[in-house]
Amino acid sequence: MSKFKFKARKETGELIEGEIESSSFETLKYDFSAKGYTPVFIEKKFEGISIPKLWVFKERAEAKEVSIFFRQLSSMFSAGVPLFESLTLVQEQIGSPFLKKIVKDLSREIEFGSTFSQALSKHPFVFSRLVVVMVEAAENGGILGEVLKRISWQMEKDIKLQLKIKGALRYPVMVVIALIIAFVFAVTFIIPKFTAVFRAAGGALPLPTRILIWLNFFVINYWGAVLTGGIILFVGGRMYCNTPFGMKKIDTLKLKLPILGSLVLKLSLSRFFRMLSSMISSGIPLTRGLEVASEVSNNVFLSENIISIKNIITSGSSFSDAMKNFPIFPSVSVHMISVGEQSGDLENMLTKNADYFDEETDYMIDNLMTLLEPVLIFILAIFVTVLALGIFLPTWNLMNLYMGR
Repeated sequence: MSKFKFKARKETGELIEGEIESSSFETLKYDFSAKGYTPVFIEKKFEGISIPKLWVFKERAEAKEVSIFFRQLSSMFSAGVPLFESLTLVQEQIGSPFLKKIVKDLSREIEFGSTFSQALSKHPFVFSRLVVVMVEAAENGGILGEVLKRISWQMEKDIKLQLKIKGALRYPVMVVIALIIAFVFAVTFIIPKFTAVFRAAGGALPLPTRILIWLNFFVINYWGAVLTGGIILFVGGRMYCNTPFGMKKIDTLKLKLPILGSLVLKLSLSRFFRMLSSMISSGIPLTRGLEVASEVSNNVFLSENIISIKNIITSGSSFSDAMKNFPIFPSVSVHMISVGEQSGDLENMLTKNADYFDEETDYMIDNLMTLLEPVLIFILAIFVTVLALGIFLPTWNLMNLYMGR
């Protein structure tokens, strides 16, 4: 597919212009003619040689803005306003220039015959695979307004959860940063002063102080090597984490972490059950829903389990029986799914599973500080012990040295 710049006139005489993707110049002219547009100007856009942007510098739409976009679009579409006009009206209310440009692109794609799901799929950094699949199913089932509202609600719920986790971790992170700054300050400015004093007094520095002075000397004289090594480790670590093997190892390790591992698992299961419930309620078959859930899962280990469950179901097993083969799913979840299958209310039981894990997650987040206190106290004790031995031991030795004289 190539990009083309164009100007064309509608049957009403209105001039439209922009960029559009098409397989060829002739195909684009045919598309214009089919819609009754008269081409004024068409030119293939020269992409040139581009350097990929680093992820941190990519333009991104805030999750809150995208959530508001879906909520407004749902309200207008449910009120009977056609999708193209709804997008045009919502576009005027968007404050973010980047998201406004994306919505303008969506309008243009729909104007030239694409479905809404096809238009969304062309912006994967803004609209997830889950959103595209749900919209596609909603278009086929004629329930687009309801599904757009459900997407907005789910996104708002995810945003609130993320803010809650950040709030719970803010204090522990600040404590650790303060300890690191204090340690660096002591090693850089306080410990080295003992070197000259002890040399003048003819005393020998204690081992903890000598270790801290060696760290100071190494960092000051070989900071270039330290910085280069740090960058190499960081880049190498990111590259390793982006490989299938690395992602699986890291995600498996996350689930085994004390305290935080349980929180990560419950968050992942809550998101999985909520996504699956939303897809089934949108008319997506269970096996297709599992396939999509595995694609958008934020944990590779869980994703592999979901795919295995889908394969077992395809072979003729029930959902609950397939889940029994994977210890990552607790027995209470398996039982609830079994009840949902027998009663014909699987969608509701999936939602109840998600609600159950949401409650467990909320409880853990509310008590996260209490759970992390022993860990913080242990880290604080190590820092205080190292600094105390490094600073006070030479002071005491120096006092004993002068008293001995």
